[in-house]
Amino acid sequence: MTEPARVAYGLARATSAFLSHLVRRPPEAVSAKAPDAPRAFISSGLGIAAGIDNRCPVCQARFRGSRLCSRCGADLEPLMRLTVRAWQLRQAARQAFDTEDVERAQGLASEAEGTQNTERGEALRLLAAWLR
Repeated sequence: MTEPARVAYGLARATSAFLSHLVRRPPEAVSAKAPDAPRAFISSGLGIAAGIDNRCPVCQARFRGSRLCSRCGADLEPLMRLTVRAWQLRQAARQAFDTEDVERAQGLASEAEGTQNTERGEALRLLAAWLR
């Protein structure tokens, strides 16, 4: 890798860290897991640890750790699966940045944002677009 490319990559990593810091929640709300990782598997309150306000599309009740809405009984599992998939895509985009594969990172971040919009996902997408 050429010296200008190394400098640009270092700048990108620093920018990513800075953007992540800007969107980080208060210390008392941060879990011990990855910054925007779902709290647990599909049926355990997805999005709560991520700072994502997932709500039932039928009655707007918050997810309560069950695949069925606690208020109206709607099946929330498809939405929970989408949340997990978007998180996995963001993680893969971060790993692509680590291997300096900016084009792949941009594709993964864009796919994640298409699945579920988040502040951090948008920051990843914008960073990848800027680096390309």
